[in-house]
Amino acid sequence: MALSYEEQAPTHLNIIKESIRDEIAHLWTCLPCEVMSYNPDNVTVDVQPLIKIPIRQQDGSIQTVNLPMLLDVPVMFTCAGGFTITHPIREGDECLVNFGDRNIDLWWQSGGIQDPFDMRKHDLSDGFAFFRPQSQLNKISDISTDNLEIRTDDGSCKIQMTPNGEINFFGQKATFNCPVEMTQTLTVTGIIKSLADVIAKTISLFSHKHGGVQGGGSTSSGPQ
Repeated sequence: MALSYEEQAPTHLNIIKESIRDEIAHLWTCLPCEVMSYNPDNVTVDVQPLIKIPIRQQDGSIQTVNLPMLLDVPVMFTCAGGFTITHPIREGDECLVNFGDRNIDLWWQSGGIQDPFDMRKHDLSDGFAFFRPQSQLNKISDISTDNLEIRTDDGSCKIQMTPNGEINFFGQKATFNCPVEMTQTLTVTGIIKSLADVIAKTISLFSHKHGGVQGGGSTSSGPQ
């Protein structure tokens, strides 16, 4: 692309505008990115920005090129008060990377209030990865507009909370690895199976005995 007349003979105003554009071109706020690798121990990802940038060539033409890969970007899980909601992160996942106003290196290494390591601002080195924006290619479907849901992308397994106070579980199996206590009525519409004993108060389903048993068509008394 040839240089325009304004670029060949710029006015004072155009020089100012071009200087502002040049500064803005080096100010990063957020970019959609793709995960290249995930480090669960450091809770960081290496990501590739998904938006190319235009670079003017020596002949005046414009060519779009890939931004460099962003390394060791901290992952932002939802967490506070001693609780964290985590999820798997896989190669190819989309995320949104926001860039800090100042250098985050010393804070990332040590936490707390830190001096900036240098004076860079809105730099590609100071990103935080949020999961995830929804491109039309990878968006999920059948999103509930009424209920809160924690779900798989395909919706085959989910926990659903409704505005009227119901909690619904959908999936192939629910496994509890801790004692379960119920203080209200349990209603079961299917079969209850137990691979161990069942005790009602002090009466065992396996070992209880019936008194007053007689032959013939008589029925026994209640369990003892």
